[in-house]
Amino acid sequence: MSYEEVKRVNYKGELWTLQKPHPALADFLSAKDLLIVLRHGEPPFKVVLGVPHQAAVGEERICENRITGGNLDPRNSDENAALYALVAFTTMRDRNVPCKLVIMAHATTHDPNKELESPYCKEVFADEAALLFECHGAGPRRLRSLELSAGKNRLADTVRFGRALAAAVEYRYTLGVQKEACKKSALIFGTDGVEIENGEVLERPALQTTSLVEAENQGMPALHLEAKPAFRKPADGSNTVTPDGLVLGRAIAQAIILHLSESPDDLESSGDFAAAKTKVD
Repeated sequence: MSYEEVKRVNYKGELWTLQKPHPALADFLSAKDLLIVLRHGEPPFKVVLGVPHQAAVGEERICENRITGGNLDPRNSDENAALYALVAFTTMRDRNVPCKLVIMAHATTHDPNKELESPYCKEVFADEAALLFECHGAGPRRLRSLELSAGKNRLADTVRFGRALAAAVEYRYTLGVQKEACKKSALIFGTDGVEIENGEVLERPALQTTSLVEAENQGMPALHLEAKPAFRKPADGSNTVTPDGLVLGRAIAQAIILHLSESPDDLESSGDFAAAKTKVD
């Protein structure tokens, strides 16, 4: 398949203006068929953050020109998922953690993380990294606010990461976590901090996500997070990071740093980290 319609930008400009992405970056995030790459530091990166289904607020469908079996086969977008990922990237940049953020803005002809030859997948795997973390959206009717999975990636410790993430968001939201690769069984973290597992399953465990499988093939753990609209879409429809998105982005960065650290005691305490201000305001 040809991906000639996809353009690319290596973004090195300012990231934020108050609670909004900088106007130059905002224009890129609302474009179509644009691969946006941001880097801090040099490889090997601690993490590659991926946002394969970015679209502007109000654009609920992408892949509108994709053909499957001779028919048009669009898919739901992850409106504004790039913003909570950008908060995570900013937080890690401010702590001088080598990281890369790969955003595919509104692909029109293909599903970026399902095709290994796509520009998105090629960029995700272009550099060595300790972890792939994909940021997605979820619909408003989902049972849980957040779902964390690894699909069929058997290198990821989803439960350990899930515990770190639940603690980092201070148990403000319900979080479903895949218990075992290749399966739907789940551990649920409630807003009271209690873990529930008997008979629980994920609604979307990402079992068909090619990028997660390829990450394992390359020796890399990979995680897949789905977040409901409150983390991505302001009530007024503006292109602004939501309060919940700000909490989530900072928590993702905290969980990644603690998860990948061989000596967690050498890091700042999680409480100190949570109190630190990411420079988006």
